Amino acid sequence: MAAGTSTRLISPGHSRSLQRMSKRSRQHHRQRPLTGLPSPQHAAAAPPPEPEQLLLDQIAAGALDEHLVAISEAVRARHGLLHTINSQKALAMLCIGDRVRINHHASPRYLHGIHGVITELDDHAALVCVHRPIGRFTSGEIRCPPLVLDRLDPAA
Repeated sequence: MAAGTSTRLISPGHSRSLQRMSKRSRQHHRQRPLTGLPSPQHAAAAPPPEPEQLLLDQIAAGALDEHLVAISEAVRARHGLLHTINSQKALAMLCIGDRVRINHHASPRYLHGIHGVITELDDHAALVCVHRPIGRFTSGEIRCPPLVLDRLDPAA
C-alpha cells in the first residue's frame, strides 16, 4: 500500500468493496469535537497575562503604532545602558597580567580562541599581548573591549 493512503470499507457489510483514501480525505472525515461546552480542564479561570505579554500583544495588534518610534528609542537606550554596565563589570574583573582568551564575540573571526596576557587597561578596553603577529595586528598587541575576553585560570 502506498504511503499516505489507507483503505476503508464503503459499506460496513461488504468487505470486498475497498477504496483507497488519501490523508487529505481522511482529515475531512474525522469527528470534530463539540465546541459548545467548555472542557473540564479549561473550566478553571486562566491566570491573567503578564504585563510584558500584554505590551507585546498590543504592539502586534497595531494598537501602539503611533508610539513605535518612542518605544524603539527607549528599548535601544535601555539596551545600550545594559551593554555599558556589563562592559564595565567585565572590565572591573580584569587586571594587568591576567591570562585571557579572545572569545567568539570578537571581530575579526580569526582572533577567536587566541590566548594572551593583559598588558594595559583603560576606561573602555584592555590591551592584550599575544606574543606574535596575527593578521593585521602585526605588533602582537590587540586592543579589546572587555566583553570579548574570557579570563583564564592562572595555572592554565
